[in-house]
Amino acid sequence: MIHNNLHHRNDARNVQIQLNLHLFKYEHTAPMNEYHIPNLGKACEVLELVSNTPGGCALQELVVQLRIPRTSALRITETLIDANYLAKIEEGKFTLGPSLVQIGVKALDNLDIRSFARPVLQALSADTGESSHLAMLNGNKSMLVEVADSPHPVRIAARPGTLVELHCSSTGKVFLAFSVAEPTKFIQTLELTKYTDNTDSTNKAVLASIEETRTKGYAMDEEEYVPGVRCIAAPVINAFGKTIAAVGITASTSTFTKAKIHTMATLLKQASADISEKLGCAD
Repeated sequence: MIHNNLHHRNDARNVQIQLNLHLFKYEHTAPMNEYHIPNLGKACEVLELVSNTPGGCALQELVVQLRIPRTSALRITETLIDANYLAKIEEGKFTLGPSLVQIGVKALDNLDIRSFARPVLQALSADTGESSHLAMLNGNKSMLVEVADSPHPVRIAARPGTLVELHCSSTGKVFLAFSVAEPTKFIQTLELTKYTDNTDSTNKAVLASIEETRTKGYAMDEEEYVPGVRCIAAPVINAFGKTIAAVGITASTSTFTKAKIHTMATLLKQASADISEKLGCAD
């Protein structure tokens, strides 16, 4: 009799445990299942795959790579075509449609490069111990738009809004090398003021500096603007492959020695690549 009672109690306890587990799973999974739309999720996957497939993507590729039934792939693609999010090109392949391209352009227009750059600059200054900045081309000058100060009490840094010359600043050289369409003609419009003994003040010298910047992928200011100050800068590239900004480091030659240039360049180029990636640059 006692054995039977224990058996029934155990059965009841097991049933209660199973019920509790079921309720737990329902409470924690129901909201996700309730609001998730599987076909909409697959449509997003279709758009991503098409965008990453040069020359367009065939229906069978969608079926195989996304592991969806052919009928589902057909319904999704036809719906996206109706909305102009996809377009059908030769050989029945799909590519991004005009509506999606317009949305992408509007999204790029709304990007705030300063908000993307700020944490990257702060990390760069922490890693190098020097002040870093983001600059943009403003007419025939380079303008600082964001600055992250060195963590050290004694530092060299200009404030946002500062304008510097193109021919003798590291960020300016980046713009001459990667942003200006015809630098040979453009530099003829500049006043190549000689600020220090190291300043390139002839067209030939500035053009040589441009070529060096293109070769290295970064630009140097070797006490060319201010004596005792060394600067280095690298380009920031957007989704269209255009150089729209430059990331730079400014420091005293006593702390930023020539022996540190390679290390600084490596950290700087990684920082510029991080910002570029946030702007949609694929490279």
